[in-house]
Amino acid sequence: MPKVSGVKSNKVLFAIISFLSFLFVGFGIVLPSWVAFHIGGSRLVGLVLMSSSVTGMVVSPFTGHVVDRRERRQIAMVGQAIRAGALLLIAPAPFANDVAAAILLMAAAGFGALGYALQDGALAGLLQAIVPAEQRVAFVMRLSIARQIGLAAGTGIAGLSIARFGSSMSAVGFTAMAAACVFLVWMIKTPGREVKSPQSEGMLASSREALTYLVSNSMCLVASVTVGVSFAVIKITNLLLPGFVVRALDGNSSLFGTLEMMAAICGTAAVAIASLPRFVRHIEKHTLFLLTMTGLALVVFSFVRTPFTAVIVYSLAGMAWSVTRSAANGHLLTVVDTGLMGRVQAFTTLLTGIFGVVIFLMPLIAPETAEGTLYLVCGICVIAAALGLRSRGRTS
Repeated sequence: MPKVSGVKSNKVLFAIISFLSFLFVGFGIVLPSWVAFHIGGSRLVGLVLMSSSVTGMVVSPFTGHVVDRRERRQIAMVGQAIRAGALLLIAPAPFANDVAAAILLMAAAGFGALGYALQDGALAGLLQAIVPAEQRVAFVMRLSIARQIGLAAGTGIAGLSIARFGSSMSAVGFTAMAAACVFLVWMIKTPGREVKSPQSEGMLASSREALTYLVSNSMCLVASVTVGVSFAVIKITNLLLPGFVVRALDGNSSLFGTLEMMAAICGTAAVAIASLPRFVRHIEKHTLFLLTMTGLALVVFSFVRTPFTAVIVYSLAGMAWSVTRSAANGHLLTVVDTGLMGRVQAFTTLLTGIFGVVIFLMPLIAPETAEGTLYLVCGICVIAAALGLRSRGRTS
């Protein structure tokens, strides 16, 4: 009985931490993007978000290696502390000159990516150790509800907070909240024995082992790439939505926050329905179809020109990518060996970073191209990626 009670308390903690983690993701979507857009337009937004992707790519071998070798609860705490520091770097940006502001925002994005990679990989390993394999997809789908609620709250609160208190005060308040959450991570009851990679194994050998594992296991590779593409969709919206709201919809920060909040709320409802036992297995089998629908939603959104229609279409897109992301992530946690989870998560981060660099370079490569046109191009690319992954899965 004590063991069962411990598992239940851990699951509750995972739900709370997931909610708060994505609350901070919501802050990180709205706050730096809005500050960057008003300092340097979509080009600076692209550079800031690209900094996050590049950092994720560079540190992924390190974070995966560390997560699989060290005590994962401690790594998760360090990751959360780094995320808090990243939010604090945004506070002085509105008062700095353009160059200093850009450096602060890019540094915040980089440290945020490092902290998230450490925390997410460590928590994924802990989840594998706590939740039996046959329950993971359903649990991760339910956990995604907490994440979606957190994302909805974070984006909405950030937009309203910027309008009421300004960017700097919002950043300070969000930092205090993030720092307090380190204690919650500490409260997780770790398993008596974690599966880790050998201590004597170097980082290069460790990374090579993970790549060999993925290449030889097509199911894991497709699952990892699917997660990467689904997160790339979020990067597309992070980059293009501020400019699209201002230029195509003639809106402000409130509309920006409302769009993100409604997408997250509808995504939460969709994940809640999808997590029911009668739907879980069907959703898991049709993740790539949902990814295709996500790309199609981006294509449709590119033609929207009124705020009301934008809210409806963006909400539908949020439903598609929320279910896709949670189902793909749950499937990944089911098929990957626990001892390799940190490095496989790092590989997924690397893929997401590569996609992100390509995405965030678009405003620099085509500075005169409207955000609506870029939405159209990205939607078509997502559809093509989903069809390619589906073909790969059938031939394996």
